[in-house]
Parts: sequence; structure tokens; C-alpha cells
Amino acid sequence: MRSTEGIYYSRLDHVRALAAYLVFLWHFLHLTPNFPAPYASDPVFPLALLDEGHTGVALFMTLSGYLFAKLVGNHGIDFGNFLWSRAVRLGPLLAVCIFAWVVVGWLGGERVPMSDVLGGFVFPTWPRGTWTISIELQFYLLFPLLLFLFRRHGPFVLLAVVAGAMLLRFDWWRTYGEAQHIAYWTIAGRIDQFVFGMLFALVPVRRKMLNIVAGIAFVSFLVLWTEFDRMGGYNHYDGSPSPSPLWIVLPTVEAVTWGAVIAWYDGAKFRVPAWLDRALAKVGEWSYSIYLLHFFPAVLLRNLFWQHASIGNFYLALVIANLAFLAFLPVAGLCYNYFEKFFLAYRRRYLRDQVIAAEPAAH
Repeated sequence: MRSTEGIYYSRLDHVRALAAYLVFLWHFLHLTPNFPAPYASDPVFPLALLDEGHTGVALFMTLSGYLFAKLVGNHGIDFGNFLWSRAVRLGPLLAVCIFAWVVVGWLGGERVPMSDVLGGFVFPTWPRGTWTISIELQFYLLFPLLLFLFRRHGPFVLLAVVAGAMLLRFDWWRTYGEAQHIAYWTIAGRIDQFVFGMLFALVPVRRKMLNIVAGIAFVSFLVLWTEFDRMGGYNHYDGSPSPSPLWIVLPTVEAVTWGAVIAWYDGAKFRVPAWLDRALAKVGEWSYSIYLLHFFPAVLLRNLFWQHASIGNFYLALVIANLAFLAFLPVAGLCYNYFEKFFLAYRRRYLRDQVIAAEPAAH
């Protein structure tokens, strides 16, 4: 998708497509404890990545940090125009979806309190997937400060921000016996992903070194994710919060992995076939609609079918989930082209002249 400044990186749309795909599978497979596939199905390596597809949220967050840092580079920011452009891009569909969930809740007896709607700007109380947009908005408020700190003090100050977030999660785990809530649902966990996305965009790394880092990080992550799934995964077998201290560092592990993978893929020299490039870019372009709208059919299927019958087999459920994803793409495409796209013309340019010298040579 073309940015406010008219800049376009098709490979980053490919990453958006992957993130939307992972989240779609996660909600299709696990919106109830046992249906259509049981929590922590323990599939063969490396399919735990799909069984625990909630990591797609971490991929979205890391991509946000990477993309905005890459777009801004050495330029200054008109902060007012930046916030306006993000509000115009995300706000209309977000408002429609929140309103729709309020109506659905009112009709179905599961009302969404107005306190949740208003408080959602600070706390993760917006319904379904809309809560993640609140964390995105919080990052947008922090982004100029994080960029200023990086320019003034270098990358280590951003690593200090991550270290502070890890200490906060450790204290939460020590106090409440679990760190999953704060790590997954709040900026205290997601800040790692935004920050490492920024670091991989702003800190020059030689290509050979990046290849090694990305390869080791991704393979290690797949091994960890397989064990994580075997241990109960996100839903801890029954849907209860996991007491595992792994959640103290899990956001950081995801941040480093996805940051390295994004930077590697963005700068990779191999050519993607033109037809595949266009197809993935389109899915990435529609990813926001995919993300926010797929909850409606998923919840409908849960209420009508998944609570009463089970596919039972993870692999069969995965095949059906992939077919559902393909079937949903036209819906997302229509929403993007006939609703989202209308508001893009109201975005404003927010980049100013360069404010610092060119980046130092790679090391």
C-alpha cells in the first residue's frame, strides 16, 4: 500500500499479507477451547507457527515500527499531520467495526459497556481485534519521542526502553503470578516489537550479517514456538492465563525474530515472480480489512457450529481454514476498494526536510 508520501514497498505488503494470514488462522482454529481444533494441537514441526498464529499480531506491530522508521529516515516529522494521516487511515473502519460490535452485543445479550468503548484508547477494552489499534495509536504518540532518543543517544537508549519493559513484565509476573496479560494485551509488551522494528530499519547492518541473524533467529523461533505450543501455547490448554515466566521475554523474542526477518526480506536480492508479487501485495493492501472484518464470520461460525461440533483434526481444520481465508479475500477487497480507499485522499504529508547527517557506514 502506498504511503502518505507516495512511497511504496511491495515486499512490506507481502509481510502484511503474512501477518493477516496468521491472525486469520489463529481465530478460525481457536475461537473456542476445543473447536474446530483443540488448543495446543502440537502439530508436526514447523506448523506450530500456524497453530499459534497470534504471533501475527507481533508481526504487525514490528512492521509498524520498521515501516515508519524507514519512511521517516533522516527527515523531521510534522506531528499533527502524522497523527491526522494515521487517524484518517485507521479511524473510519475502526469506528464502523466498534459500532457494529456494540450493536451485535446489544442484540445478542453481550453488551459492550460505553466505558469499554471510551476506555479503549488506554486499556485493551475495545471488542475483538479492535484493541490492537489502540496500541498502534499509543505507539504513534510515542514514535517521535523514540525517534528523537535514537537520534540523540543512539540505539542503546531504545534497547534500554525494551529492558525497562521487560523489568515491568517481570514485576507483574512476580506480583500476579502471570505476565501473559501485560505482555500480550498492552503497550508494555508490544513496545519491544515497535522498538526492534525501528532498530532494524535505522541501524545499518551488513547484508551477510543480517542473513545470519535472520536465519538463526527464525529457525530458533520455530523451535521455541513448537515447544511453546506443546506446553499449552497462548491458551494454556483450557483458555486460562499461562503462569509461565516465558511471557516476560516472549514479546522480545518475537520482536527480534520478526524485525530481522522483515529487514532481511525487505532487502533481499532474489526476485519474486511478478504474478506472486502482485497477489501478495493485494492481500497486504487488504490486510486491515481482513484483520478487522474476519471476526464477524468467525464469531458467527462459533455460535452456530463450533460450540456444538468439532472438526477434531488439526490438519483438516487447517485445510478448511485456508479455504476460508481464500473465500474471505473478495470481502476484504470490496471493503478496501469501496470504503477504506475513499478516505486515503484526506491524508496529509508529514515529512519535513532532513534533520541529521547521512547514516554511518554499515558495520
